[in-house]
Parts: sequence; structure tokens; C-alpha cells
Amino acid sequence: MQTIFLECGSVKLVPFTVTDIDLVKALHADPYGNRCTEFSTNCYVADARQLVLSALQNQNDLGLAKWKAVDGDGEFIGWAGFTPVEETSEISLNYCLDNSNGDLDEALPDRLCTALTEWFFENTYFSHLVAVVRTDNRAMRNVVLNAGFYHRESQVIGGMQADVFQMLSPSMQSYLMSA
Repeated sequence: MQTIFLECGSVKLVPFTVTDIDLVKALHADPYGNRCTEFSTNCYVADARQLVLSALQNQNDLGLAKWKAVDGDGEFIGWAGFTPVEETSEISLNYCLDNSNGDLDEALPDRLCTALTEWFFENTYFSHLVAVVRTDNRAMRNVVLNAGFYHRESQVIGGMQADVFQMLSPSMQSYLMSA
């Protein structure tokens, strides 16, 4: 039986395996074929391998990671989850979904972002979550703003200009409201 970390409608987030490297490579091969928060547009075998291996390591070390997204038939449609951000020492929400699948629900990014955010605050002790978004990625900007994130700052992350959006945990929000 496969571990399911999150269900969002018919989409399930499950752990990666090393056999998923080619799936990740194919997903990232076309910069216009996916909706993605990652900075890279093209993904080589080494990059795909690193993404999968770091996801497995983060799951082991932190209890959270980027997970493989599969549809109701178990077909790979992308990935979603969390990544440590080296530049800020925070955890960032990320996803990358295949746009070429005509059956992909256009509202899925919004629902997935909300579901991931809820999972994060229910299952971790962190006071906040960030979403690092390329400044030119308007679609992702709208997704995180609709989920309740707010713009915190702009800075260079991963060698690219990005906007950092933040959401406080419910307990931190309550604390600040009572202060």
C-alpha cells in the first residue's frame, strides 16, 4: 500500500521513488508545458535526479517534501509539496503540474495550494510558510494571493529575481491579533 500524504479531489500526493526521474525530466522539458513555481524551465536528467533525491531526503529529514502528484488513474501529472529555501532558511510551498493534460482541472492549482497550506500548518510546528514566485509568474502570484499569502519582499533567490509571499500559521495569527 502506497503512502498518501494529501488528497485533493481525485489528485493524490504520494512519495517519489528513484524510478520517477524520467517522469520529472519529461515534465520540465517544455517550459510552456507546465504550471510551475520552480525557477528552472528545462530539467536535465541530473536536475530531475536531484529533485527526486532531495525530495526523498527532505521527507526523511523533515517529514515533508515535494511529492509526486497522480490523478485518479494513478497517472503522473506533476509534483507538489515543500522545499527548504537556502537563502532564507524557510520552507516554501511549490508545485509543478502538467499543462498538456487537457483533463487537468484549471482550478487545481488554487485547491492544491490551499490544501498544502492547511496540511503544512496541521502537521508541522512552523510559524509561517513562504511561497517563492518568479516576478514574471503572474499565474502563481494569483494562486498564492487567493490562498491568503501576502507579499513580504522581493529578492534574488536561486539566481533569479523573485517575490517572497508569506502566510502565518493560525496560532501565530491569533497571537498577533491578541497582542
